[in-house]
Amino acid sequence: MKKSIQSVLLTFVLLMILLSGCAPAPAPIPPTFIPKPTATPVVMPTGDFEMGWDIYNSEHNSLGGILTIRRQGSKYTQTLVMSDGSSSTTDLTVISDGDEIKLTDRPGNQFGDYMHISSNGYLYFYDNQGVIYTVPPLE
Repeated sequence: MKKSIQSVLLTFVLLMILLSGCAPAPAPIPPTFIPKPTATPVVMPTGDFEMGWDIYNSEHNSLGGILTIRRQGSKYTQTLVMSDGSSSTTDLTVISDGDEIKLTDRPGNQFGDYMHISSNGYLYFYDNQGVIYTVPPLE
């Protein structure tokens, strides 16, 4: 019996010696963060400017068109050119002008409609319920 216990202990010690010589598995290398490409940031222009957007939206504006907003001095106008080539130009009323610009072509309308040019160049269409839809600036 003594030999049996010694044999088991010897086997255990040999196994421990063999296992202690094994290197532990290396720690996994965390994935490297690869930033996604981002659009060039828009810097809101000072002074006179012109910006354009394709305002097509299948749900809210299926006719679409290219909307261009111009500022000359303190006067804002919008020109909408439709796909058939027809166009219209309208004066805009300034709601606020700064880092972000809020304008309307229908001041005092019961639905509270206005456009908002955000600091990232996107054009937001709002009514008194909130954002209707958004479009990115033309490249």
